[in-house]
Amino acid sequence: MAKIDKSREIPKFLLDKQYLLGSVLFILTFSFLFMAIYTPFSYTVWFSLTDMRHLGLTAVFYAGALLIMLVSKRLMYRVQDRVRFTFAKYVSWLLAEVVAISLFYTLFTSVFIAPFEQPSWVILLKAVWCVLMIMAIPYIIQTLYAAYKAKTEELQMLQYEMSLGSEQTVTYPSLINLYDYNGTLKLTINADSLYYMESQDNYVKIFYSNHGKLLSYMLRCRTKAIEENLAETSMVRCHRSYMVNVMKINNIRKKGKARYVVLDNSDIKPIPVSKSYFKNLIGKIDRFNASGRGVVEQEEAAAVATPQAAEPAE
Repeated sequence: MAKIDKSREIPKFLLDKQYLLGSVLFILTFSFLFMAIYTPFSYTVWFSLTDMRHLGLTAVFYAGALLIMLVSKRLMYRVQDRVRFTFAKYVSWLLAEVVAISLFYTLFTSVFIAPFEQPSWVILLKAVWCVLMIMAIPYIIQTLYAAYKAKTEELQMLQYEMSLGSEQTVTYPSLINLYDYNGTLKLTINADSLYYMESQDNYVKIFYSNHGKLLSYMLRCRTKAIEENLAETSMVRCHRSYMVNVMKINNIRKKGKARYVVLDNSDIKPIPVSKSYFKNLIGKIDRFNASGRGVVEQEEAAAVATPQAAEPAE
């Protein structure tokens, strides 16, 4: 795959599932305010919150526009592992959304609304302008916020790596290297600072501590690749969506048929342990306990000392 200038790529948070869904909700909310101001000044807009017929048509149109955006965001989320989104590609994708919604508005108007004096192409052009204004402001705000989040995260990681380099006691075997999709080394982290990783499909969110503060870093890589790369480290997969550092495990708790890993940081919620990864987790714990590199406090000892005694549930 050809390398792309990092400065041309969009902030990684823009392709996060929560951000994509949030953008849809933000646009819908903003559109109500925009149309309330714009409608009285336009003769091609038929939206109404007072006339019952037009109110129903408005609701149907909004449902259609919402469907178009949701399909677009789902496709964007699905193809991000095959397409490196530069700003040009991202803007082109959003413009395609604008055109699709505008075409839908023009078609909807021609079918369900009394004919306007203006031809369809005029309605389409006005619709493109209107939809562009509605979507541009939320997208600009969201992009700026995502860029701020990404830069803040990178700055925190840079500060951490600088402090790591100044620690004379850190030796190579205790350092964990993490690579992105292209096999590029993105960060090096001390195993003593690493707590857990959470899979988010095309990204892995890495949680680590620096000067007593829990921080996170989003790495564009699949969990399976990281699991294979860290097979000889203290990291182990305990769930489809989670990997934990066995050196940070305080205890394993059982609640009903489910089990949870409790890490030695009160800011981290208990992490679920699934049936298919339970034996693997116990094996890694035993291995690091035997080597003196990890200690598990066995609160509810049956959960760890005798893993075969009870069949864990997903």
